[in-house]
Amino acid sequence: MQIRPEQLEQFLKQGLSSCYLVTGAEPLIVQECADAIRVAAREQGCVDRERIDTSDKAGWSNLVQSASAMSLFSDKKLIEVQVDSGKPGTEGSKAIQEYLSMESDDILLIVAGKIDKQSQRAKWYTALDQRGAIITVWPVGRREMPSWIQGRLKQRGMSADRDAIALLAERIEGNLLAAAQEIEKLALLASDNHL
Repeated sequence: MQIRPEQLEQFLKQGLSSCYLVTGAEPLIVQECADAIRVAAREQGCVDRERIDTSDKAGWSNLVQSASAMSLFSDKKLIEVQVDSGKPGTEGSKAIQEYLSMESDDILLIVAGKIDKQSQRAKWYTALDQRGAIITVWPVGRREMPSWIQGRLKQRGMSADRDAIALLAERIEGNLLAAAQEIEKLALLASDNHL
């Protein structure tokens, strides 16, 4: 199931899926989506969190082993896999498919770089799409930047006039992390909630 980042919070309120893939080229939003999934998993009883290093020689085989191992502290655990390139490769593809074919109460979270069209047709991707949720993060374009900034200000309980938003959008030059940091600074420095 494909989910947009702005829909994720509402989707998580309905309950957890067995697996998530968060992918995209916008690191701030990818990280925030992964954090939201971690928080929801913790709230729903996933006390244990296991990170699998795919750069390690035994990395992908650890995924399947982890699924069959019981958690010491809870009924289920959150298993996280980081795939920087966006492609798990042959070994990773097999491991993901094998994991998805197993019955497990655990939650799988895969955080990946941007995934190309060819990889979206791969068996591991389609299996994930059928069994869980895929959150694809697209870059925020120049036209969408003012509304993104306005939404971010609103999350902080702040507002700003158009000129202030346009100036901030111009200065950050498409860097969402810089925009988020500037908004945090403004929240600390502003005497009232309007800029």
